[in-house]
Amino acid sequence: MKTLINRIQEDARCLDGGILVVDRFLNQQMDPDLMKQVAVEFFTRFARAGINKILTVEASGIAPAVMLGYLMELPVVFAKKQKPSTMEQFYATTVHSFTKEKDCTLFISTEHLRPEDRVLFIDDFLAYGNTGLGVLDLCKQAGAELVGMGFLVEKEFQKGRQLLTDAGVAHIESLAVIESLEDNQIKLKDQKPKNISIYEEASRCLLCQDAPCSKVCKNGDPARAIRAIRFDNHKIALRWVKDCTAADLERAEKACIHYNWPIRIKEIINAIHQDDVDDKNYPSLNITFCGIPCENPFFLASSAVCTNYEMVARAFEAGWAGVFYKTICMQEIREVSPRFDAMHNNGIHGTFYGFRNMEQLSENPVEMDFDILHRLKCDYPTKVVVASIMGKTEEEWVMLARMAEEKGCDAIELNFSCPQMKYKGMGSDVGQIPELVKTYTACVKNAVKIPVIPKMTPNITNIAEPAKACLEAGADALSAINTIKSVTMGYDAEISGHRTVSGYSGRAVRPIALRCILELSKMPDKPQLSGIGGIETWRDALEFIQLGCGNVQVCTAVMQYGYRIIDDLILGLQRYMVKRGITQLQELVGELLPSFMNPDHLDRNTMIYPKFNRELCVGCGRCMVSCNDGGHQAITFDPTTRSPRLIGTKCVGCHLCRQVCPAGAIGVTKRIKKKTT
Repeated sequence: MKTLINRIQEDARCLDGGILVVDRFLNQQMDPDLMKQVAVEFFTRFARAGINKILTVEASGIAPAVMLGYLMELPVVFAKKQKPSTMEQFYATTVHSFTKEKDCTLFISTEHLRPEDRVLFIDDFLAYGNTGLGVLDLCKQAGAELVGMGFLVEKEFQKGRQLLTDAGVAHIESLAVIESLEDNQIKLKDQKPKNISIYEEASRCLLCQDAPCSKVCKNGDPARAIRAIRFDNHKIALRWVKDCTAADLERAEKACIHYNWPIRIKEIINAIHQDDVDDKNYPSLNITFCGIPCENPFFLASSAVCTNYEMVARAFEAGWAGVFYKTICMQEIREVSPRFDAMHNNGIHGTFYGFRNMEQLSENPVEMDFDILHRLKCDYPTKVVVASIMGKTEEEWVMLARMAEEKGCDAIELNFSCPQMKYKGMGSDVGQIPELVKTYTACVKNAVKIPVIPKMTPNITNIAEPAKACLEAGADALSAINTIKSVTMGYDAEISGHRTVSGYSGRAVRPIALRCILELSKMPDKPQLSGIGGIETWRDALEFIQLGCGNVQVCTAVMQYGYRIIDDLILGLQRYMVKRGITQLQELVGELLPSFMNPDHLDRNTMIYPKFNRELCVGCGRCMVSCNDGGHQAITFDPTTRSPRLIGTKCVGCHLCRQVCPAGAIGVTKRIKKKTT
């Protein structure tokens, strides 16, 4: 750990007999900021150890242990060197103190060390390992499991690590290692820094509003750079920090308000290579959809992200090309509370992979919504304003459509797909019946001259059937998909003790949405398509475009991260086009459709073997576990060297191993013919 090593070099001193004195920042006078950084480093190194208790010995180990306990939200227990009179039942062990040159007894109450505990031991020094052995003995007496030991400073020459390893301690981490103290000179061991995954680290960023890290940075905007990385634009990220000094980045890192530990801004930025694409050559993203010029393909989807004038105006100012305004209907809409629920990874707040909503349509009066759309079109004439409507009868559909046209809307979206309507005969109830969608599409087409775009439901076996009916009725394009009917079981989303089926969105649904888009693109009529479903990054949007979409709509990602993501959607797609040598976005529309075929036409006579990168492999053995229990038993694992090995005669090239490898250490070889038996 560089910070600790620097402090040792600057403030530590050595006394005769191999005694290292660190009383200026650790043993007597303590540096709280250093203790926090030490705790952060231990947190990183032991994050996946499954710890439920932190143990130390009085006195110098208490400060880093307590700081780590705060970060990990775990209790901290310290072994006492004198038994208090209040301690009735206890475990005790005797250890030899190197610095005090005498034996001492360590005591821990049986109340605070129990058989179910998984213990991490934290201490200031690892020398001969005697204290560590004592702690191991205490854990054994209690029946607790010692899962690891962390030391701020290790005196490697005193062989304590070997003693603890021989005693069965499998995971030992030292933040600074002393090779020798000969002639009272401190010789530190060079420690190879662990590689940083810029995407993994950037994903920890809270994406703050008015980010403190950027406020203290005089010559750049590190928060904007990190957001670019988070949304798959790491090369582009450098433009916001190109003038930053090391001091700027240090100030930014110290200002980080992350609830656990600061984002490693300096390491992230230093790990990015210069962009090889000149941003002066970025092309326009303009494209025509249903005969309507669009400045880019990115639209707000009809939802909670566009419910009033102020919201949509801010989105337009940010750079969104258009809006499919929240669906307007003639019925009174009253929403429930709460109406959102999300699927998070365990223990992770704020970032979700799936999102469930029970929201219906616009709660505004009809006249108010159409007035908003009229004002938007007048104030932003180059933006595309689409009215999303839903009727219950032919008369309602026609009335709403004509109002949209009269107010200057560019197009109309017919919502045949809302999965949680209060009223029967509306939303996805209609979208699953080809005869009804054909009737309603036809009556709207006959009533207006502007483009009509039915929105298709995924809650059906064959999405192409109602889509075909819409096209037969004259639809100008199709949008897909709306949310997927789903159930989540979180108690926080109960409505007065009751639950219901509602719509699921977010990045978890993107593969399903893409499958629906593929099926629509393969229709004989080749409809124009607007793609929706789990789009967060420009790569997500590109997938929809390459399957035939002329524009894409975004909802959940905006709810999660705000309108500001439009910057990275635009920049990422522009840079991709430059890399491909493409100047017109239309060239990408549907370009991957020819690569899709039915399963019976796929090549079954060749295969690709996985390839292990020994430099990247960390020896976790996940590949072997998955192959053994979920594959073809084609990987062995040497526990001594912690190295996997492929058994070529058993491998079938399924690549399960490559999907589960957490280090990205498994690649591919060339495609070869299968061996015949």
